Formats: sequence, structure tokens, C-alpha cells
Amino acid sequence: MPKIDLALVVCNPGEDREKVVAVILKYGMGPICCSSLEDARTLLRQEAFGVVLCRDNLSDGDFREALREVTRSTVHVPVIVLSHDADWDTYLKALGAGAFDVIVCPPDVVETKRILLSALAATGWTEEIAHSVA
Repeated sequence: MPKIDLALVVCNPGEDREKVVAVILKYGMGPICCSSLEDARTLLRQEAFGVVLCRDNLSDGDFREALREVTRSTVHVPVIVLSHDADWDTYLKALGAGAFDVIVCPPDVVETKRILLSALAATGWTEEIAHSVA
């Protein structure tokens, strides 16, 4: 089982990443951030994550490559796609590729919480994190 207390955020620095990280921190998780798929690959090989949040398009690829890297593991880790495209086509493509869900950017805090908790529940999360929330 992955270490539920770590979340990988693959997203360029900025407001979107800050909002997602704030929600992750609220639930007592430790966000590890990077801006490229190359860095994400390295981190995925070094650490076990409870959830991965990845921008749909990065300078060196897209979320599908992050999904492929995550699925190489024998442990199920949900991948949530961060996208500025708020249309059904983007949503269905992400789910069809194996993503857990899509967060439309700029991220809405309430929706981000809902999706994050749902993803954690899919990994067998219990109340372990909730006790660390002030």
C-alpha cells in the first residue's frame, strides 16, 4: 500500500499549484512538487505516493506519460489531472486514459477537496489523515 501521506504534484509553479498544495496540506499530507515529467519519473521511482496530481500538458509531455509511469507500479495510485479545459471531451479523454478524475483550473477549493478525498478513499484511506487536520 502506498504511503498515504505523500502526494506528488506535477505542475508548473503558480496559483494552480499553490491552491492544490494548500488542500493537500490541509489533510496532513506532504506535497512533493515538480514541474516536469522527467522529474516526476524520478520521484515516482524513489517514493511511494498516495495520490498524483498532474497538469494535462507539460513542457516535456502530458498526463498520459505520468499515468504510464504510475501504472508500472504494482500498487494502485490514483492520478488526478489538472486542466484549464473545462469541456466533456477533455474529461472523457482523461478518464479513458485511466485518470481518476479531472480538476478544472483554476482549482476550486471545495471541488479539489472532494476529488482528493474520493481518490484517497479509493486507495483504502480511512480516517488516518483526518486526525491530523486542525
